[in-house]
Amino acid sequence: MYSPKELGLKVKRAREHRAKRSGQNFTQKMLAFKIGETSKWVEKLEKGQFYPDWDALNLIADTCGVSIEFITGEKFEEEVDYEEAVRGGQIARRISQQELFL
Repeated sequence: MYSPKELGLKVKRAREHRAKRSGQNFTQKMLAFKIGETSKWVEKLEKGQFYPDWDALNLIADTCGVSIEFITGEKFEEEVDYEEAVRGGQIARRISQQELFL
């Protein structure tokens, strides 16, 4: 799981990805409107000041046309997995059995 700063940068890149794909500017204000938040909320998120909740993250990914994996750096099977990672209850990635013996 990325730090809040890294996550914020990924959200910004996702927003830029949408702009590039559409050929039109896609501002923080536009993203905020699409996901039902304020532009200040998006600004703080992109600055890495907090982790958003799972639903907001999904809306951002859908709106920008990227995967949750792109934004978080991990594949979360369920919302609870993300919530645990945000609280620090989960390691950044799982080590496979093969990697243990290398």
